[in-house]
Amino acid sequence: MEGSIGLRKGAWTSEEDHLLRKCIEKYGEGKWYQVPFRAGLNRCRKSCRLRWLNYLKPDIKRGKFTADEVDLMMRLHKLLGNRQAQFTDCMSSNYTFIIT
Repeated sequence: MEGSIGLRKGAWTSEEDHLLRKCIEKYGEGKWYQVPFRAGLNRCRKSCRLRWLNYLKPDIKRGKFTADEVDLMMRLHKLLGNRQAQFTDCMSSNYTFIIT
């Protein structure tokens, strides 16, 4: 599937994932407007950034939540309610002191 300006859309191939990983290893995260060119990808910068942050970044936790994480989520929900932005900040930054 090709976009109106010739950018590739749709599912990423394993080769594209490899190119993106190598580019991030070499140049680091940031300057996303340069990543497609540096990596040799025919993707937009937003697509590259989202692919890295949501699927390829090595520190992404996969699998089930631990008992401690579930406990933390329950206590945060009791404290913050449905305020998703604050809840997410606390979970991702490990602000356990907020609920003690």
